[in-house]
This record gives sequence, structure tokens and C-alpha cells, in this order.
Amino acid sequence: MDLSILRRTAAEIAAAAVCELYPNVELLGGGDTSVGFVYEFFCPHPMQVQIIEEKMRQIVRENRHIRTLEMVPCSADALLRKEGHRHRAEELGEGLVELVQIDSFYDLSPAPHLTSTGQLAAFKIEIEPLLEGKTRLIGWCHFSKEELNKFLKLVNRYVEPALLGEQQGLWKGQVWFERGLKMRQKLLDFLKKHWFEGAVLICGPQNGNRFETHRLLSREKVADIWGAPQEGGLQVSFFHQSEAKVISSLQLIGKTLTILGFDHTSIFADGGVEFVVEDELGRKWPVVQFKKLSKKGVKAVDFYFTAAVERILALMLEKKLQVVEA
Repeated sequence: MDLSILRRTAAEIAAAAVCELYPNVELLGGGDTSVGFVYEFFCPHPMQVQIIEEKMRQIVRENRHIRTLEMVPCSADALLRKEGHRHRAEELGEGLVELVQIDSFYDLSPAPHLTSTGQLAAFKIEIEPLLEGKTRLIGWCHFSKEELNKFLKLVNRYVEPALLGEQQGLWKGQVWFERGLKMRQKLLDFLKKHWFEGAVLICGPQNGNRFETHRLLSREKVADIWGAPQEGGLQVSFFHQSEAKVISSLQLIGKTLTILGFDHTSIFADGGVEFVVEDELGRKWPVVQFKKLSKKGVKAVDFYFTAAVERILALMLEKKLQVVEA
């Protein structure tokens, strides 16, 4: 089971519990987050964690069936307004929409979800009061109580890479110190050695379409590096290449990340391929994005890939990895 599905459903079970407990509550929306789930409400009553958790446990024990309803906007609007969820109805767009149903509870929430509430094995929530009568429910869940407890301990001691870099004297906010700059340059030198062979290295404009800038140079391979604190990166563009070169370049990207010490996966996204690395909390971070541009009736293809240098460096810091040649 995908953890994001578990989290998304947990948010809806929490919303259903709040609606059953508190009259005149208004749903403001929520869903899964990178580490758990969240839902916001407008509620004229003070909300108590213990009471909501017990209601959620009751809903889980009852093992209520969860359905996804695909509806046209006008029907979804009528149903949500009938249930008192005016704010959610106002978020409807055009085209078919998906609502989740848990008994008499309905909400605007795209599939997939769990098929029954009994599949939510373990969860924990907190309440955060907001301004203007709004309340945010923050939660965590997992496939078992043991896994949840282990994850919560990890969350409590986890230090974000940006703060970790500050603690180690690499940077402070948007300011980089000498040691951090040296680490960044070492990583850049490593990536250049593996990816820039045969490329024309340029420093292009910071704004605009880098690929089109590269195309104007009429070269087969162009590499570009830009640097901004926490946002620097590089791009390598290829022109008039064979499909074999596309495959070779994808393999090279994967091999380079492996040499750096990353366990990584590649996924199709936005018409291209993303190479993704997980941090210690299981959050997925795209570190390299690859995109191919082919023309109909032309065998040769153009393609490029971009790498988030600072993100790679931060993840290396978190995982205690160093730039080591194979």
C-alpha cells in the first residue's frame, strides 16, 4: 500500500470524525503531506484532540466502507452544499470531479483511497488553533503502531538539511561560507567530469529558456551552470541525437547518482523522467529532471537534463555522503 494513500484517507477520516462531533463545522480542505496529513476547519467550538482521536478510532473499528464518487460539477456542488460544505463546493472546477464518501460524510478528494476505514492501523493527531476561528488538524499515520512510533521518534530528532548546514558552518540562511562553497564546487567538479564531456560550457542568462539559448549556439552538446544560494543548478542540452544516445544518457545519470551513494528511483513525470531520492523521512525529492523533444518525421531528437545541485548537496549532507570517485 502506498503511504500517501493511507495519509490522504486518514485526513478524510479525521474530517468525518470532526463533522460528527461538532455542529456547524465548515470544511476548508486538507489531505496528505510529505510526512503525514492535515485538515483545516472553521469551527465555532473548541476542538479537543482526545475526543477527535476516540471518534476516529470508533470509525476505524466500525470498518466503514469508503467509496469514490465521480460526478459532474453541478451534481457535486449540490451534494456538498446540501451537506453544509459551501467552501468545498466553491473549489469545484470544470470537468468530472471525485468525491470521497464515508457513510453520510462527503468531501472533495481525488482517488485513490483506502477501501474501508478499518485499514487505518495507527495514527496520532495534534490541534493547532489559527486566526479567525479556524483550526488546523495535523496528523501522522502508518501501517502499524510499531512503525508509527518509530517514525514519530525519527521526526522528533530529524534536522532539516538547511539547518544541518547552518549547524556545520556551511551557510547561514542565503549566505554561503567558504567551507560550504568548497563542498559545492567539489560536487560541481564531480558532475562536470561525468556529464560535461564533449560539451561547450557556457554561462547563460539567469532567466528565460535555457534550452532555447543553448539551441541558438548550433552545437551538439551545451552545458550551463548557474548559482544562486539554495537554488543553483546545471543543465546539459543535446541536439540532433539518436535514441541510443537518449538511453545512454539516462543510464549515465543513474550511474552518477549511484556513485555519489544515493538509492534512487526514476519516474515518468510531465512528459519526461525524474530521478528521485528519498530523505530520511521518506519524502521524495527530484534531483535530476530529463526531457526529450522529438519532431514528427525526424529520427534525430533533442533532449536535456537539469540537476538541482544544492538539493543534491543537502541530501548528501543528510545522508553523510561524500564526493568519492569510483
